[in-house]
Amino acid sequence: MNDPCGTQELISNRDYQLLLGAAPLVPKLEPVTFMERQEIFNAVKEENLEYRYINGACEDRAHYLSLLLKKYGVVSAKVWNFAPARYSFASIELFDLPDPFDITGNVTWGYHVAPMLKAYNEQGEVETLVIDQSFNQESFLTLDEWLGKMNCPRAIYLLTDINSYLFNSLDSFLEYNDMAPNDPPALIPSIITGNFWSLLPGDDFVERGLSINDLALQIFNIKESLPQLEKDYLYGLLKDIDELIRLVNGPKPAALGRQTFDHLTGFYTDRCVHWAARLVRLLN
Repeated sequence: MNDPCGTQELISNRDYQLLLGAAPLVPKLEPVTFMERQEIFNAVKEENLEYRYINGACEDRAHYLSLLLKKYGVVSAKVWNFAPARYSFASIELFDLPDPFDITGNVTWGYHVAPMLKAYNEQGEVETLVIDQSFNQESFLTLDEWLGKMNCPRAIYLLTDINSYLFNSLDSFLEYNDMAPNDPPALIPSIITGNFWSLLPGDDFVERGLSINDLALQIFNIKESLPQLEKDYLYGLLKDIDELIRLVNGPKPAALGRQTFDHLTGFYTDRCVHWAARLVRLLN
């Protein structure tokens, strides 16, 4: 069976170093003790972040958990893994993963991100650990284990500080850059530039992303009890996070009855209030 990622080099070592050079500086990660590492993971589980909807919002889970670690006095970073299609014009390769929770079937990612820290193991050795409950609900993953979960040897990973919320890509750079040409190409690929941006005071991306994850599981849990038309429509939403976001930001779709629509949008609003309050707690 052929390696789905192949072996041909898509990015030179020089260009990879340029990408690394464009990323924010990562603080020195002081390892926590072996006892502290379990306490940290227990604290993560107590937050009850929804990790079973793996179709999106990984940056929101990563950001929330990074703030939680900071609250506990742990210096952490973020690790970003990019599929070949996100860093090379020469590839359309994305991460293609089976959904371990059987909510959406296979999922395709262009990138994935999670918090990273250093900690001692039982033998007194320092390990680089990643928190990603979508892959392991009970324990940390080593960095190599985390990268291996995406099963793509040609992926590249970058490290950033915890303030880096999301990355710029060529399409978004041209869309929001005042200096962009007035007549950009018709098709602009979503290729990373190597630059990341931070949240501004008042931004509500994190609570909205976490609430979308909660909403997805609410839909998954109730859809079997709904009429067939609503059930089919909502199952389709779970496969496309952009459509799920449009559900809570737009008018009632024809496929949903008023009662179902009001229930789902009200649920989402309540979760936004919940996560906004939790974020205030972490930031103060």
